[in-house]
Formats: sequence, structure tokens, C-alpha cells
Amino acid sequence: MKPANMDDMHTFCVEMFENNTVQPSVGVYMTTAVTNALQSDGTYRLAPRGDADFIVKGKVTHITRDSLTTSTKDSYISTQIGVTVHVQYELVNRKTGAVLSKGNASQMASYFNQDGSTITAMESAMYYATTRVADDIVLNVTTR
Repeated sequence: MKPANMDDMHTFCVEMFENNTVQPSVGVYMTTAVTNALQSDGTYRLAPRGDADFIVKGKVTHITRDSLTTSTKDSYISTQIGVTVHVQYELVNRKTGAVLSKGNASQMASYFNQDGSTITAMESAMYYATTRVADDIVLNVTTR
């Protein structure tokens, strides 16, 4: 069951997520992921900013990396790395400016440290982590 203050909300718009990290693409990933997750859920319809009932705003506050496994030959070399994306978000009534819901979400995805494709693998893991965060946000908005 969605929050009571969302009963009259039918359409949404997602503002570009702020990016407080050094990863240049993570704000775009987060914006795309939240938009896609809300559209896929089907509870609300996407609308232009001027027509939306509520606006999703947020920022990627930080990204953490953790060594999940290390090389059997050298314990200083990580072979699998976890990337956790941390986000703050809020839903704002477009007409009144009132905050309808807000929260924090974070999710981890991992990648393998391989010669030649590590950057691509890290970007893919970051993108996957943002889609998992977006799913958490949508779950909190539509089923609370």
C-alpha cells in the first residue's frame, strides 16, 4: 500500500539526480534508473515537469568500494570488487512544494578486476547498483 499522502498523485517527473561523487555518469544512471523503475511499476505515469503531480529529486551522496575477494597469489590484489551507491531522495508535490516522502537507499553490485576491461566492468556494476537502488525507491513509494 502506498503512503496516504500519495493517494492523489498519478503522474511523476524525475529531476536529474545531483552527483556528489567523482564518477561522472552516476547521476545520469540514477535518473534513468528511477524513471525506468517508476514507469515499469505502472502505479504512476511519466509526465512533463509542468504537468506532473509529484517530482522525484535526489542526489548520489557517495560511492564505496570494497574488496570482496583477493588473488590467491597476492592478497593485495582484489579480484572481485563491490561498488555500493548511496542515495538520498525525496518526492515533492509539484503544486504545493510539500515533501511527500523521503529517504536514503543504497545497493551494491560487484565486478571482477580483469586486465583490459576493468573500467567497463566497473561502469556496468555501477549501473546495476543504481537500478537496484531505484527499485528500492519505487518499492518504498508504491507499497508502504
